[in-house]
Amino acid sequence: MTAKSLNKYLSCKLQFILFLIAFPALLYAQKPQLPVTEAEKKLVINAISKTLTDMYIFPEVAQKMVSALSARSNSGAYDALTSPSQFAAKLAADLVDVSHDQHINISFDPAWVQASKKAISKKDSLQLINRDFPNARADNFGFRKIAILDGNIGYLNLTRFYDPATGGETVVSAMNFLSNADALILDLRQNDGGRGDMVQLIASYFFDPDPVMIVDIYSRADDQHRQDWTLPYVPGKRLAGKPLYVLTGQATFSAAESFIYFLKNRNRAILVGQPTGGGAHPVRHTMLTDRFTMFIPYARPIDPITKTDWEGTGVSPHIAVPEKEALTVAHINALEGLLKGRIENRNAAWALEALKARVNPVLLPDAILESYTGSYSGGLRNLTFEKGKLYLKRVGEPKYELVPLNSNTFYIPEMPYLQIKITTVNGKIIGLERHYNDGSILKDLKDR
Repeated sequence: MTAKSLNKYLSCKLQFILFLIAFPALLYAQKPQLPVTEAEKKLVINAISKTLTDMYIFPEVAQKMVSALSARSNSGAYDALTSPSQFAAKLAADLVDVSHDQHINISFDPAWVQASKKAISKKDSLQLINRDFPNARADNFGFRKIAILDGNIGYLNLTRFYDPATGGETVVSAMNFLSNADALILDLRQNDGGRGDMVQLIASYFFDPDPVMIVDIYSRADDQHRQDWTLPYVPGKRLAGKPLYVLTGQATFSAAESFIYFLKNRNRAILVGQPTGGGAHPVRHTMLTDRFTMFIPYARPIDPITKTDWEGTGVSPHIAVPEKEALTVAHINALEGLLKGRIENRNAAWALEALKARVNPVLLPDAILESYTGSYSGGLRNLTFEKGKLYLKRVGEPKYELVPLNSNTFYIPEMPYLQIKITTVNGKIIGLERHYNDGSILKDLKDR
């Protein structure tokens, strides 16, 4: 997988690496920027116009951008700009203003230009590709958080699709970690895109070995189509049979949208959150001059089912909720889905009770909570009432808050496998019961 990914990347002649936008001109960061001259401005604008004309995915839109850029230049819109970075930012903003294509960007990045010029041999190319590897590794290749939520629901917060040649091992580790979960939640609310081959790798884990077409990508520059399919083999364990929920938001963009658009149209996932950013076009990082580069959309994805893409519209969720509520809503839906089966699932049932109690707290009068206080099992356990809350403490251990599920049943957030039930006879409290998720019940009589 690693060798194949590298060869594919090299054959595409150093295609777009989106995260370079965030770290322009690294090697020149400590050097003063020479002002951009009028002659250089003309060179940059001419280079942009030619690149748009030759490569931009929609020729008619390219011509509109070229005309607008020429008109604004002739009107003196860029005359007062001397900072190369500000000049690049203004050009990019003007192009996006015409095209509404958020993938277009102009960058002041002489370091990248010089490295590209030297990238003649395979070794040189690899050095250029791996220039920002330390940043990717420090970001854990986008895998920001992985956990098993209450009820055995797997959770993965993925913020970027990095190169599988370097991040592939992290993918395998994450998928193996999640393989024992009963359902999965994939959080892409802050994922702004990245590599299509990483999309291909991760998507493959959610399907059976028989390949499924992910997307058909049409490149205008060479008038060619390329199809991406799920992989017949992935290292580690597949998660094809597990319910999948994907969290979406306004910051979900580009390759992340490709991933969820594919899942949605194959009925493989339930999307929860808000519509995504709407950036569909693959991008190439290309040289303009000795100091300026351009990220240009040169192709467009075509979904084999919809025959279109999500450019400008984004991907709409199945369950529309504010982003900050998406995880809770997805968690509740995942648990409810598990409980629709006929097999008893006490883990899921208890987790769902607790989750709903957090969303809509059960409020008990202070008098009821205070009536439960006292010592149990010869002082081994004690219930206390402090500042409106009931606490359980075992001798020699920390105290834990008891959160009410109803008038006499409580859960402990730190112990999802345990519920506490207050028992009464003829209205008199006689003890408490510790109910465990394996079905066992242990009783503690209240001391006289």
